[in-house]
Parts: sequence; structure tokens; C-alpha cells
Amino acid sequence: MDEAVRARQRWTFTVQTPLGETHSTYAITDVALIYESDDPLAGDGAAVRWSTIREGSTAAMEGMGGGGGPDLPTWVPAQMEWLVLTRIDEVESSFMRRLPPPGADREALLAAVRERLGTRWLGEGLPLKEAQQRMGTHSQEWSGLKVAGIVVAVLGMLVLAILLLALLLTPFVLVPAGLVAGGWLLRRGLRMLRDGKAAAGMAVAQVGRARIGLVHIEAPAEAATPTRAAITGRACAWWDVAVWVWYESDSEDSGGWRRVASRHGGSAESIDIGDETGSATVWLNGAELLLELRSWESDTGDKDDKDALPPRGVALLDTLGFPWRGGQRLRVTEECVEVGATLYVIGTLDLRRNVPESQAPGWLERTVDAIRTGAWRRNVVAAAPAPMRVVLAVFIGFIDMFTGIGAARMRPRTSRDGPPPALSPNARMVWKGHGDRPFIVSDRPERGALAALRKRAWITGGIGAAILCFVLYELVS
Repeated sequence: MDEAVRARQRWTFTVQTPLGETHSTYAITDVALIYESDDPLAGDGAAVRWSTIREGSTAAMEGMGGGGGPDLPTWVPAQMEWLVLTRIDEVESSFMRRLPPPGADREALLAAVRERLGTRWLGEGLPLKEAQQRMGTHSQEWSGLKVAGIVVAVLGMLVLAILLLALLLTPFVLVPAGLVAGGWLLRRGLRMLRDGKAAAGMAVAQVGRARIGLVHIEAPAEAATPTRAAITGRACAWWDVAVWVWYESDSEDSGGWRRVASRHGGSAESIDIGDETGSATVWLNGAELLLELRSWESDTGDKDDKDALPPRGVALLDTLGFPWRGGQRLRVTEECVEVGATLYVIGTLDLRRNVPESQAPGWLERTVDAIRTGAWRRNVVAAAPAPMRVVLAVFIGFIDMFTGIGAARMRPRTSRDGPPPALSPNARMVWKGHGDRPFIVSDRPERGALAALRKRAWITGGIGAAILCFVLYELVS
């Protein structure tokens, strides 16, 4: 083994937090253990010299979750585990940082630490309270008074958020916001109608013989590594499943569906299509996706017909804690791109080398993108003064805990400024193109796809028009 490799080992891992993904690294040298993280709450990392360590262990604490309840946010773990190191010099604070998730990296890191500490290693998986008492790591930084202060500060921020929401609902804010939102929705609806009209007259081209530019292609979907849909078991490029529970309201004969669980598989960033003339990759960034949504309800009484929930779906619900015939009224939906199914595609065909690596969005697009992906959270906390960061992180986590229940495991939203697929420079790909060109992808026949697009356009434009009418009423009154 190379001398440099023996002298330094590194393990990089990702942990979900209320602020998004946190990337952390442990590094081991002959002199010290080094920890680095981009978590705005973790400071600048830490370095602990082996000669200064008195004792070491891992500490664990049970998290939340379990079957029979709605999905909790992905950052809420079933178990949390830390690497705990106390120092000979008690003036210096103890080291306590999150470990990598269970797997090869965690095992290799702990093996290396055990080798360095020898008899100073106390063991793994100690309950957090026991580890703190045994190793004397009760932190003054998290005294009861400080925790109470954080709780009071978070409650204060909730009050301010409610007051801000009340301010936003006043005509002085609601009218300008309504003009912007209503105008945007109306414009989007009209653009979809225009796209549908433009697509209706286009001739179909084969994948390998289509000319560069705006094209109409109908070809089967392909996937190098298909994934099986969770309900039907179909071989898919990617799939999304949602489970809904009917909740009765206080009034009779009324209620509503609430999402309680979601699962997904495969990558929805692009789809491969091909026929006997060639193949191409469809980059879905900015596309109008019009996919068939299959749905099943548990109270239909149809146990043996073709629309009954497949056994694979029944098994999934059992693992989630929502048995199909358990007395609750359930709805299950599945959306997927099935391998071999013909896709209807209207978009811009080009060579990969001609597609820009970045779409160069403006400030408004970047702001909307940050809100869609949740990137704003990390930016806000990182920009706050150090004493306020913990309070802001707890506040964001509290809001996310309640707003994200049931939808926490939906497919994550990716940045619209992300790079195109990694393909060879001469590979053919379909994308949204420059300007306002139509970009439609559907697993329905042309007539059904365009009908679905018109329906979506009328709904979107109708909502925008209704908002504008409300704003006009407010202005007149």
C-alpha cells in the first residue's frame, strides 16, 4: 500500500438535515482525527490529536417513525449515532459528531479509531445518557437554561411568522402578489394552449432520421437498468407511488384525502427512447410531463376484477403499516414510464455538445429554484449571526416536520439549472431548446396527450384568471 494511503484515510458521507443534505468527512492521520462538514451549525470542523484523547465510544439514541403512521421528513432518522471522544485536558470540550450511516464506511472508520485508541476504546452503541454519564460528557453548551431559551425563541418566531402571514393577507400585499401570480398562471395556460396547437400539425419522425431542431417523435422508452414499479411490478425507467387515507371531517358526509406515504424508484431526470433507426436521450428539465396515473381504492369491493390492487401493492401497504383491507379507506396511485411503452415527444433535437451546461437563469428563476429545492434553508441559516443559527434551524425543522408529514419521501425536486445528462459529444438528445419552444412528453397517444395538455392549460389559465378577477374586485371595492 502507498505510504500516503497508510498515513491518511478519508470517509465522506451525506446526512439529511432540516437544512438539506449535509456533507461530512472524517480523515485519519498519524497525529489526529480530523472532521470537516459543510453544516452551517457545525462551525469549521474539528481536529483531535490521538495523544489528547482519554476515552472513546459511540453513543446511540432511538429516533422516530415506524409503521402505521404517515411518512416523516427524511431527516428524521430511526436511530442517531455519534462518535464521542473525551480529552485528557478537561478544559477542552469533548468531541461528539454524527457517524456515517450503517455500512462499510462506518465500519472502516470505527475499526481505524479502535486501532488507534486500543484500551481507551469503551465500545459501541452505548445509550446516549449512559455514554454521557460514563464518559463525563455532559455539555454545558446544552444546559436546561439554553434549551429553554431556544424553545422560547422558536415560539417567538412562530408568533412573528403568524403576524407576517396576517400582513401578507392584507390588500396592500395580496393585490400585487395576486397580479404577479395570476398573470403568471394565465400566461402559462395560454402558452400550453399554443404548444398544443403547434404540436398538432407536426409530422412524426423516426429517432435516427429526425433532423436537428423541433421534432415530433413517437418511440418506445428504454432503460439500461429498469426498476420494478412498487405496485404493478412493471419494468420502468422510473416510477412514483403515493398512498392516501380518507379522513372524515366534523360535518357528515364530507372529508378529504391526505397523503400518508410516498415511494419512488429510478431517475426521472432523463428518459432514453429508440427505434430501429437509432436512439436518443430525452432530458426532462422543463418538460410538460403528461403520464397516465393508475389508481386503486380500497372501498370499491372489487377483489377479483382487473382493477383490484395487485399482490405486490398489498405487500407494500403491509410493510408501511396501512393494510389494504384493514378498515381504513385507502387510495393508491402509481405513475411510471414503462420500458417498451411508446412515448409521445415534442421537443428540440440536438447533439449533446450543442446543449449548454447551464441555463443561466435570472435572479427570479434562481429564487424560485431555491424555494422548489429547499436550498434557501441552508443559505438563510448560514447568513444569520452565529447565536441565531440554532434557533433558525430548529424553527425550520419544526415547520418542515408538520408541513412535510406524508409527503416527505416524494421524489426530491432537482434544480432546473442542473447540468444535462453525461453523454458523448455526438449523442442525440431532445431537450426544451432555446426560447419558448414546445416541450411535451407523454405515454399517451397523440390525441390523448394533446387533450390532457389542453385540460391542464384550461385549469392553469382558469386559476390565473380567477385570481386576476379577485384582484380586480379588490381594487374596485
